[in-house]
Amino acid sequence: MMKKSIMLLTICMMCLFAVSASAAEKNAEAPINWEISMMPKPTAGEIEAARWSIILENNMGVYAYDMDSLYFPEEKNGIVNKNLVNVVVKTVFTDKDLLKKMNKTYAEKLAKKEKVQYCEMLMQFNVADKTYGVKQMDVYGSKGTKLETKTNNGELIPVPEKTFAEAMLEICVQSVNNTAENQK
Repeated sequence: MMKKSIMLLTICMMCLFAVSASAAEKNAEAPINWEISMMPKPTAGEIEAARWSIILENNMGVYAYDMDSLYFPEEKNGIVNKNLVNVVVKTVFTDKDLLKKMNKTYAEKLAKKEKVQYCEMLMQFNVADKTYGVKQMDVYGSKGTKLETKTNNGELIPVPEKTFAEAMLEICVQSVNNTAENQK
């Protein structure tokens, strides 16, 4: 009887160890992601807002650029032209007359209770010639609906004074100068 009890106890112990080893393997495959922070995690909206740095505001809207989007484009021969800078710029429209006109233009594409809100533009600046162009423009509604995409040939025109384009050119010049200093 004693032998049977010891055998039964041994079998139970072996089963218990097998189950706990199996559970340990599963936990090793998907470890618990412990994050220790006093600050709450930012929301998707807060992360999106942190991308943008305001350039200026005028009667048409608020202009901002994506701080991580500044880059030197490669030309067809694969060489980077350090005088050209591409950047993504966002305009949040505030002019009521312009918004009414745009809402009429995009009425068929807008979702119910949605209105035109902003556009994002891929712009290119030539810092040596002080010229710029809009390579692509996407118009969005208040619910994030992409209403239109316009692509241009990339023709560069002179930067007008006292505009957001002039302020953005200064940022691009600063970026070029910082890049040149970092490569010394």
